[in-house]
Amino acid sequence: MHTEDRWRAILTSLAAERVTPIELLADRLNVSSATIRRDIKMLDEIGRLRRVRGGAMPVSESSSGPVPAPSQLIGQEPYSEAEIRNVRQKRAIGKAAVAYCDPNEAIIIDGGSTTKMLADMLPNEPYQILTTSLPIIQALLLKSRVKLLIPGGEVFREQNILLSPYEDGLLDNFSAAKILMGAQAITAGGLMQTDPLLVQAERRLIDRADKIIVLADASKFTARAGLSVCSLSRISTVITNDDIPAAARRMLGDAGVELVTVAA
Repeated sequence: MHTEDRWRAILTSLAAERVTPIELLADRLNVSSATIRRDIKMLDEIGRLRRVRGGAMPVSESSSGPVPAPSQLIGQEPYSEAEIRNVRQKRAIGKAAVAYCDPNEAIIIDGGSTTKMLADMLPNEPYQILTTSLPIIQALLLKSRVKLLIPGGEVFREQNILLSPYEDGLLDNFSAAKILMGAQAITAGGLMQTDPLLVQAERRLIDRADKIIVLADASKFTARAGLSVCSLSRISTVITNDDIPAAARRMLGDAGVELVTVAA
């Protein structure tokens, strides 16, 4: 069974409000207890379950009535699915991307499961970071020295408020040294997405940054998407895992893009 399929099976097998033993999960999935322990450790680290002695429990969720139907972006899988795909590769990419973040610079971190890995790994230093991603906001709220900005203004943790000195919001008055972002696909057409709303939102972000650094696992070089966010020539650096296809290496080289590969 593929790792992602096994993780889905583990999550759907967890009993509500009590511990599901490792041995039970191993029997159900016909794998070793050691494999289940590794899976539980990884799923706990990305917040999909709670690891406890001898097993795992589901993450508790508060409910205050019926859940509304979610808004959908065209061609985008749910974040809960994306965050369990290619986790080792994304973790290695996120770790490498920390070196591109300077506490003395203003930085934009765009939403995505790989950029969320970067946010998790950033040390608690006085970074100035703007993001539109709820998971990244949640990760950075725990790092008290990070100056956390969203397009509507600055987050003041102690007062639990959001304030902006600008009547029209913060984004149009923000200037970043770089933006770190993901992609639905990377092709000769550039950094690609599938939803026009997402394309317009990401273009607004990259217009506020001097450099674009793309964090994308190697699967994004064989993926397909029809809308270009920006051309390859606009991208400064791509950080990916080291099994990137040879054709993609040549494509990035021909476009003058710095390629950084990491072992996963």
